[in-house]
Amino acid sequence: MTSRAASGMSHRAETPGGVFPSMAATGRNFLLAALMLALVAVAAFALPSAMWACLVAALLGLAGIVLFRGNGWRTGSLLAAALALSLALLDGFVGLLTPTAHGAGLVRKVEPRWWPQPHPVLGFRPAPDSTAVADATFNGQPIYHQTYHIDSEGSRVTPKAPAGADLYLFLGDSFMFGQGIADNETLPWLFATANDGKIRTLNLSAPGNAPNHLVRAFEAGLLDRYVGQPVKAVIVWIIPAQLARTTGDGSWLGSSPRYELVDGKLVHTGSFTEYRLSHPLDGAKYYLGELFPFIGAIGEKQRQEQQLKLFVVMMARLQQYAREKFNAPLVVIYSWPDERSTGRHGDSEIDQSELVKVITQLRKLGIELIRVDDVTSDQPTEKLMIPHDGHPTIVTNERVAAELKKRLIKP
Repeated sequence: MTSRAASGMSHRAETPGGVFPSMAATGRNFLLAALMLALVAVAAFALPSAMWACLVAALLGLAGIVLFRGNGWRTGSLLAAALALSLALLDGFVGLLTPTAHGAGLVRKVEPRWWPQPHPVLGFRPAPDSTAVADATFNGQPIYHQTYHIDSEGSRVTPKAPAGADLYLFLGDSFMFGQGIADNETLPWLFATANDGKIRTLNLSAPGNAPNHLVRAFEAGLLDRYVGQPVKAVIVWIIPAQLARTTGDGSWLGSSPRYELVDGKLVHTGSFTEYRLSHPLDGAKYYLGELFPFIGAIGEKQRQEQQLKLFVVMMARLQQYAREKFNAPLVVIYSWPDERSTGRHGDSEIDQSELVKVITQLRKLGIELIRVDDVTSDQPTEKLMIPHDGHPTIVTNERVAAELKKRLIKP
C-alpha cells in the first residue's frame, strides 16, 4: 500500500511539468502554440524581412521552453527556436554576401493600389477607360509623378488616326508601356507622331508582362478583334528580366499563365498558383524561396536553362501567331546583350553568353531585330534611362521610333 501510494503521488506530482502533461495542460499548450503561430504570422507580414520574422519565432520558441507543460512540448519548442535562429543567421549571412540590388532605395507607388487590374485570362492588365497615378522616389527624393490614361480598348492612349489607317500592335512590359513617363513620351505614341499621325498604334502592354502573357493573349483570342484590320506589324520589347517571369519568379505572377515544354511543344497548364497548389513540393520550394533567397537558389542552373528554352519557343510562337492572325511580321526591340555587347543588361543573373545565344536563335528564326544600343550609343546613360529606375526615357523612345519608321514605313 505504501509503495502504491508513493507511486501514485509521484505520478500526480510529475504530470503538470513531466513527460505526460494532463489534459488541461495539453489544451493550454495547444492554445499557447496557436497564439505563438499567430504572432509569427503577424511578424511575417509586419516586419521588413523573413529574417526578422525568424528572430521573433526564435524568441517565442525560447519562451515556450518555460511556458509549455511537458518535456516533449519543451523539447519541440527548443528545436523550433533553434531552426528559426539557424534560418535567420543563414539568411543574414547570405544577405552580406549578396551585392546591393540595382535601385535599392527606390520606392514606387501606384494609385489605385491594385493596378493593373486582375484579369481572368492574363492574370492582370490595365482596365479599359481607367487611369492610374504613379509616383517614384529615391531615398525620399521624387523621381517621377505620372498619370497613365487607358482607353476603351485597354491600350495606353495613343494619337487618334484616320479611319482605316495601317495598324501597329505594341505588346510587352513596362519598357513598352512607358513606366515613369507621360503618355506622349511612350514608344507607340512617338512612332505614330513620327509618321504624321497617318498610322494607328495600340499600346497593349502592361508592367510585369512577359512572353507567356503575350502568347496567351493570342491563344485566348484577346487580339482577334484586330483580325481583318490592316495590321502591319506586331512589335515587342524584350529585356533579360522577362526570363524569370516565364517560370513565375515574381510575387505578382501567381495568377499569370504558366507554360511548359512537352516534347518540345509549348503547353498551357493554367496559372502558376494552380500549378503550385497541385504540386505541393514545387509550391513549398517556391514560397520558401520567396522568403529565403538561399532556398530559391537551389536548382537555379536548371531553372535558368528552362527559362531560356521557354523564352525562345515563346518568341517563335509569337512570330507564328503574328503571321497566322495578321499576315504581319514580329518585330523585336531588344535591350539585351548580343555578340557585340561588353556590359550587363539589367539585373539578370543568367550568364551573359547564354543571353547572347537567345538573340542568335531569334535571328535564326528570321525575326526582325532592333538593337537599342545601336540607336542610342551617342547619348549618355542619364539621358536614356530614368535615374535610379532604369526605364527608357523619351530620348530612347524617340531613337527607337525613328528606327522603326526606317524599317517598317515605305517611302
